[in-house]
Amino acid sequence: MENTKKGKLAKVLGNLDVGLACVLLAGLIVLSFAGVLKRYIFRDPIAWMEEIQPLLFLWVVFLAAGAAFRTGGHVAIEIVVDALPKRAGKIIERINVVIELLILAYLTWQSCVFYAQCVTTNKVTLFLQLPYSLVYVILPIGCVLMIVSVIYREVSVIRAERAGNEKEGIEE
Repeated sequence: MENTKKGKLAKVLGNLDVGLACVLLAGLIVLSFAGVLKRYIFRDPIAWMEEIQPLLFLWVVFLAAGAAFRTGGHVAIEIVVDALPKRAGKIIERINVVIELLILAYLTWQSCVFYAQCVTTNKVTLFLQLPYSLVYVILPIGCVLMIVSVIYREVSVIRAERAGNEKEGIEE
């Protein structure tokens, strides 16, 4: 009984980024629709709309990117890997994971530098007076989520391969 509770809790926490991205995307859609109505029907645009839309979009992208890495949902051209022998394909996939992690580590570092600049400047947005440090905190958070998701996906793949090999009686 306790194992299923842990499994459900892990699933909820693991999909928290997706849930938050969905809520923010729904808010973005509703706000955009309201903005269109207000601008073209009532001829009175919402001044802060052009400020909040890119911010919400940024948050949606960086939250959902981790989920895309976790599920393998990014676009990939696998024709070359599929044409190779199985073992060579696995090696290429492992190299790909290392390259992904190196790029994400670099992006994490750069996003932390940028975020530190946002914190030290104390700049705020024009209409809503939101601190840019609050707006751009999603950059390092999103990068870390992506790294964790890549590692999670790779560990899951390795475990599945080992489980498959054990069922077949093959030792590596």
